[in-house]
Amino acid sequence: MISEKRALSGIISAIKNNTTFFIAGHLKPDGDTVGSALAIQSLLRRLNKKAYIYCGEPIPDYLTFLPGARKITLTDKVNRRFDCAIILECVDFNRMGNLIAPEQAGIIINIDHHSNFNYFGHVNYINPRASSSAEQVFNIFTALKMPLTRKEADALYVGLVTDTGRFQQANTTPRSLAMAAKLLEAGVVPVQMYDRLYATKSLSSLNLLGRALETLKVSHDGRIASMAITRSMFRTTRSDATETEGIINYAMMIPGVCVGILFRESEPGGAVKVSFRSRAGVDVNKVSNNFGGGGHKNAAGCSLHGTIVSAEKRVLRYVKGVLKSYVSKLQSSAKHKK
Repeated sequence: MISEKRALSGIISAIKNNTTFFIAGHLKPDGDTVGSALAIQSLLRRLNKKAYIYCGEPIPDYLTFLPGARKITLTDKVNRRFDCAIILECVDFNRMGNLIAPEQAGIIINIDHHSNFNYFGHVNYINPRASSSAEQVFNIFTALKMPLTRKEADALYVGLVTDTGRFQQANTTPRSLAMAAKLLEAGVVPVQMYDRLYATKSLSSLNLLGRALETLKVSHDGRIASMAITRSMFRTTRSDATETEGIINYAMMIPGVCVGILFRESEPGGAVKVSFRSRAGVDVNKVSNNFGGGGHKNAAGCSLHGTIVSAEKRVLRYVKGVLKSYVSKLQSSAKHKK
């Protein structure tokens, strides 16, 4: 893997020697993608660069309080050429919806912290040990010796706090907490961020949560909890896919559950989106890989063609096999210790 120092050096060179920048992250944008993109756009503009953020799907309402979020261009395709493209959290161009083709940028910077990655950029800043893309973008500020503005700190804090699950997930490290301290020094007020991110919900999103919880079921001796969100639920509650953020976490609140799964129908004839969460050493990234997806050890996702019923059957059957193997290893280990 390319060293962090070498990758940052390549990014600094690309920033200094180019003028126009394309910025994008993955489809179904989340706090880390949006926060990181806004922070690096602000940085580039302070350096008198022309930087533009594009997205293939709408920005969730809970993130629109961030300065600049409402100005992100929603589009299926960008036709112009750029000196440099900065692509966040994408295993390839398809992950961002193929907004541009590789030949539309003179230099491609690939920034990713997931376990599944490809070296598709001219500069590849890949670090699966990083808590978030926000942490990687923070390192770019540090390497450039650029002090953070309040709005940049807010944007990076959103990325950091959402991707670490409010500093409760396994990707919370001394390094990420040290970064959080620096962001607070730059003006972030945690209670304000909490109110914006977690204590403010639309009526439609709460109604959708209620419908999803009605589908909650536990299986495999209480080790798997799953939920489903159908298109009819979206229609009935007048909600959309951007309001599903955080729903899967309720599956993990049940004592004894090792794997939480959320199945979500997309448009008619489209794929079924599957989100995974886990604890107790169960690697859902590997589960997701089996279905063509990816993510982290304890948080991952994939898409499956077919109905939501067929997706549930396939995924639950596979996860049960994984858990059976996991439990068997635990029992074997316990016997050896005796």
